[in-house]
Amino acid sequence: MLESFKSLLKKHLISKNDVTNNETVIITIHGYGRRRKHEMDNLSLWAKQDPILAHYEILQFDLYNLFDETDCNWRQWVGRAKAIINEQELLNRCIYLVGFSMGGVIAAYLAATSSHVKKLILLAPAFQYWNKDAITSVIAKGANSFFSSDGKTNDDEITIPKTFYPAFTEVIRHCKPYIEQVKCPVLLLHGDEDEVIAMKSSIYAYDKIPHAQKKLIFLHNGHHRLLMDEAVNWEVYQLIKLFVIGAILGNDNIPQAPDILEEYRKQNMKQTKTIENAE
Repeated sequence: MLESFKSLLKKHLISKNDVTNNETVIITIHGYGRRRKHEMDNLSLWAKQDPILAHYEILQFDLYNLFDETDCNWRQWVGRAKAIINEQELLNRCIYLVGFSMGGVIAAYLAATSSHVKKLILLAPAFQYWNKDAITSVIAKGANSFFSSDGKTNDDEITIPKTFYPAFTEVIRHCKPYIEQVKCPVLLLHGDEDEVIAMKSSIYAYDKIPHAQKKLIFLHNGHHRLLMDEAVNWEVYQLIKLFVIGAILGNDNIPQAPDILEEYRKQNMKQTKTIENAE
């Protein structure tokens, strides 16, 4: 199994000439949380140390100013992401998008509206809201303790302004329909222990994507913050890498072993015909 995996990576290994000319960029879009762009730090760190993905530039940016409670216009949030895309389009670069939670919904909008987006990766995308208990908790606590790493919020901790929550709901409402217009290949990853976004959110998105170049994978014991979840984050990274290099949803024609039952059926038909001719 290990040798097969190494062979697969070697086959799809991208040469330096293909990527060091800045033709391709991976753009990450964070979710509704306090860490903002740093939610993707593990992806960036591992990619820099990876012999395959180290040649890709990875862009991280903040959708909003966590320390300005007036920065609560959803159009500005989406506009900042769109501005990043526009900059890369002017450079005529191929774009791979990685969107987490709310950022996954924004990424779907960007993929649907830019021909430069060639691959889309959605991590626990928030196309559908949380379960009733979770959403009640978020509204009551201003999404602070719910999104913290330990489930608790101290008075001196950085918190999400309560004015931001309506912007979150508006982002989902306005960007959600664009999943039906995404034309590029899509990889969806979702933890089956996600305490924030139910798995049905990714199922919804998968069903709405209007083509067959899509793959939905559920990760056992995976929670919402997949790239920070030590139970599954390395697996998540490997799946992202395989998708980026074309080993998942690639264009290769994979040889198939013959169906032994079909072979038996053909042999039986020949024998029957031989007997009939003899008679």
